[in-house]
Amino acid sequence: MDETYRQIRQRARELVKDLPEPAFYKEEADALARSHRLFDRNKTLKGLISHLEAELDEDFGHGLFHAQKVAIEAGAIVLVERCSGTKGCDADSPSLERLMFKAHCAGLLHDTMRKHKDHAEKGAAYAERVLTELGFPTQEIHEIAFAIACHEAFKTHDGTCPASPDAQLLADALYDADKFRWGPDNFAHTVWDMVSYARIPLPLFMNHYPRALEGIARIKKTFRSQTGKLYGPGFIDIGLEVGKKLHTIIQTEFAPNLGHCTTSNPTSP
Repeated sequence: MDETYRQIRQRARELVKDLPEPAFYKEEADALARSHRLFDRNKTLKGLISHLEAELDEDFGHGLFHAQKVAIEAGAIVLVERCSGTKGCDADSPSLERLMFKAHCAGLLHDTMRKHKDHAEKGAAYAERVLTELGFPTQEIHEIAFAIACHEAFKTHDGTCPASPDAQLLADALYDADKFRWGPDNFAHTVWDMVSYARIPLPLFMNHYPRALEGIARIKKTFRSQTGKLYGPGFIDIGLEVGKKLHTIIQTEFAPNLGHCTTSNPTSP
């Protein structure tokens, strides 16, 4: 990574540390802990992670760190959605644990084709192949693949939702957990890996910075589950606050490196 970007990334991480974390982490701490425990102890997921270590590139900002975080939070969203307002909800029931497991699988697999055009559809096809090789039931493969196929923001997926009670919730949970990453994680991790991988010059990055922030703001209205709608905008607000403060820091502290650039080849934080 370019030294200038390394310094900017460090400033971004300092900004994130100085802000309160998203309310989701405090208010749904039990669901997150439950999801994390199930994720860590599942042997099938460990095997899938080993397989994906050769497929996911950390240098593009959507590697295993991103995938595992999405997986665990998608599982937590599923748990919250199924148990919200339900008296005596059994978080240990096999059916609910299986649904959380499917959310974990979808999270791990959702960005395998991230470097490709139409990555969601290609990722769904890849997931179908992998899960078939692992012997997953056909219906579960369809549910997980559908969730992956329609997880991309601002893009309509024309596929039919599988006829099962879990399919839409699974898709909504994956989408929302993935879009939580457009909050503080974006400036703490993702964007710097992406600009480093693509070797985006700082002047070009800054030319498109305001438009990228506008794109992040648009995510606030796209959350799908009730849990996502409740907590998602808070993630985005924190990310936007970091982004705006960082924009000022770059302009004032790194201005000598900006120069002039008119190339129209944008990247999005």
